[in-house]
Amino acid sequence: MSTKSINAELFRQLSYIADDENCMKKALDYIRKLAIQKEKAEFVSTLNEVCEQIKQAPTGQLQGRPLEEVLNEL
Repeated sequence: MSTKSINAELFRQLSYIADDENCMKKALDYIRKLAIQKEKAEFVSTLNEVCEQIKQAPTGQLQGRPLEEVLNEL
């Protein structure tokens, strides 16, 4: 299922409960929880990558990059 069709289905289902404040609050709370979980998963993934790089540094396996290159990514 494509993102486009998932979005369409989400909005279709929300339209069924749009007039029920309690249902909409529950849906919003659940979506917020999903967003937080995603943010945490991305943070943990980044942290794991950094830890792996730190482990590689003493062995000389870590390849350095110029500061300008790193700053251009931001």
